[in-house]
Amino acid sequence: MKYDMLIKGGQVIDVTDQSDLYRPWTILDIGIKGERIVAVGHLDSSEAANVIDASGLAVSAGFIDVHTHSDTYLLVNPKAESKIRQGVTTEVIGSCGLSAAPIGNSYIPQKSILSDCVAYEWSTMDEYLKRLEEMKTSVNVVPLVGHNNIRGSVMGYDTRHASEQQMHHMGELLEEAFDAGVWGMSSGLNMPPGASTETDELIALCSMVARQGGVYHTHIRGQGDRLLTAVTEAIETAKQSGVPLHIHHHKGMGDANAPKVEHTLAMFDEEISCGRDVTLDLYPYLAGQGGLGMFLPIWVHEGGISSLIKRLQDPKLRKIIKRQMVEPELLTGYQSYTRELGITKCWDHILICDITSEQNQYAVGKTIGEILPRDKDPLDFIFDLLIQEQGDVPVVIPDLIDMDDRYFQMVLQYPNTMFGSDGYTLAAEGPLSRGNPHPRSYGTFPRILGTYVRNKRWFSLKEAIRKMTYLPAVHLGIKDRGLLKEGMYADVVIFNPETVIDQSTFSNPHQYPLGIEYVIVNGSLTIEKGEHSGALNGKILRKGQ
Repeated sequence: MKYDMLIKGGQVIDVTDQSDLYRPWTILDIGIKGERIVAVGHLDSSEAANVIDASGLAVSAGFIDVHTHSDTYLLVNPKAESKIRQGVTTEVIGSCGLSAAPIGNSYIPQKSILSDCVAYEWSTMDEYLKRLEEMKTSVNVVPLVGHNNIRGSVMGYDTRHASEQQMHHMGELLEEAFDAGVWGMSSGLNMPPGASTETDELIALCSMVARQGGVYHTHIRGQGDRLLTAVTEAIETAKQSGVPLHIHHHKGMGDANAPKVEHTLAMFDEEISCGRDVTLDLYPYLAGQGGLGMFLPIWVHEGGISSLIKRLQDPKLRKIIKRQMVEPELLTGYQSYTRELGITKCWDHILICDITSEQNQYAVGKTIGEILPRDKDPLDFIFDLLIQEQGDVPVVIPDLIDMDDRYFQMVLQYPNTMFGSDGYTLAAEGPLSRGNPHPRSYGTFPRILGTYVRNKRWFSLKEAIRKMTYLPAVHLGIKDRGLLKEGMYADVVIFNPETVIDQSTFSNPHQYPLGIEYVIVNGSLTIEKGEHSGALNGKILRKGQ
C-alpha cells in the first residue's frame, strides 16, 4: 500500500496561509506512511491500508501545550489521558522553574499526590528522560530544565547571593541538561529557591542558554503589585543575555493590577519592534492554581519544608509572618491579592484542590472561607493546615473578582500569545483522578475552540490553531512539527468545529471534552472516535538529537 493511513475529505487548516483568516480550511486528503506525512492533496483511498473519513471535520496539526507540569505525572499515567483527549500531541514540561531533574542537596521536588506513585530514582536530566523513554508515553515531550532545580541542587533553599564557585556549579548542571537534550531553561521567581536569585545570576545563566540556542521561559517575580518591575526585569534579562524570552501565564493578578497588561503588552511590542523574540502563554480561565504556601513571605521557605513548619509553629515568628503578609513593600503576587481583598475576605474565593492527609479530606473542593472555624483567626487556621499537610496545599485562586474580562481578552488575543494549560496529564480514573484540580488540565484547548472561537468569536479558527501549533513550534525551534505538510511528523487532530467544547468544571473537573474525534501521534492512531486506543507512540524530543 502507498499509505499506511489516509485522512479523507477533511477540512484541512493551513495556518501559514494568512490570505483569508475567515476561510480557514480547504477540503483535502492527507497520506501518512510510517511516522510522517507523505502527501497532502486529492488522494486515492484505494491505496491506503487504513482510511479515516473526515468529512465535515476540521483537520489540524497536533496541539502543542507550551506550558505544563506533567514531568512526573507522565510516569504515573503515560497514556496522558487528560491531554491527548484534548488534541494535545506535544507537551512542554519543566515550566515555572520546576522540572523533574536535576535534584540534589536539600532540594527535591515536592511529591504532593504522587508520593505513593513515583520513586525519585534519578538525579540528572538524562537519567530522568531515559526513565520516561523506557515507560513510553502517548504524547511527545519537549523538556525544559528548571532554574529552581539548578539553584536548589547547588544551594538548597539558601537565600544569599551565589558565590563564583556556586555559579560555576550551576553552569555545569545547565550544560549537563542541554547535553541531555533540553530546549531551554525556565525560572520561577515567585517561589523558593528561585525567588532568592538576583538578576545578574539570571543573566549569567541565560547567556549560557543563548549560546546553546535555547529559550528562556519565566514565571516572573510578581504578577500583582510588582507586575511592571517584574516584566522589566524579564526583558532586561533577555536583552543582556540575548536569549528568546517567553513569559508564563501573563496577567495582572487582582482587579487593581489587571489593567497593567495594557502597559506590559506595549513593552513587549517595543522589544519585538527592535527585533527581539518575545512570546507569552495564557490559559483560558479567570483563575489560576498554586500552593497555599506561596502566600507566605519568601524567607519562611528557607531551608525547605522542615524549616518552614518549625517557623509556623513558633508563636513569635507567627506574629512577624502575619504582619509581613500585609506589608505593601514585601508583597508577592499572591500577597498583593490578599491586600486587595482584605486578609479575611480573600479566603472566601480560594478553593482547596487536594489534601494528602486523611484528617483534612473534608476540605477538598471547598473554599477556605467555607471550612474556616468562626472562632479562629484565618491566618492561624492556614498556618495550622500547612503544618498538618507538610506545606503542600494546592489551591485555585481567582485572577479577577469584580472586573470584566477585557484585559484577559487583550492578552489572549495578543498575536504572540500561545495557549498553555499550566496543568498536568491527569485521568478520570486511577491515582490521578483524586481531588479537585483546576479544569485547565482537561479543557484548555477544546475551551478555546468552543467558547472563544465558536461562541464568543474572539479568534478566527485559523488564528486559534496557529497559536496552538505553528507559533509554539517556531518559538521552540521544532522544524518538523506544527504544520500539515509533506515530510512533517504525522501529529494530527481531527475535531468537530460545531461541537468541540470542554466539560471539566471547578466543581467536577475530571471530565474529558467533547468533539475531539481522532488524534494521531507520530502516525499512530491514539484517539479513535473519542476513545483512547492505548497507543504509546510519543517521543521524547531532545534538542539537537
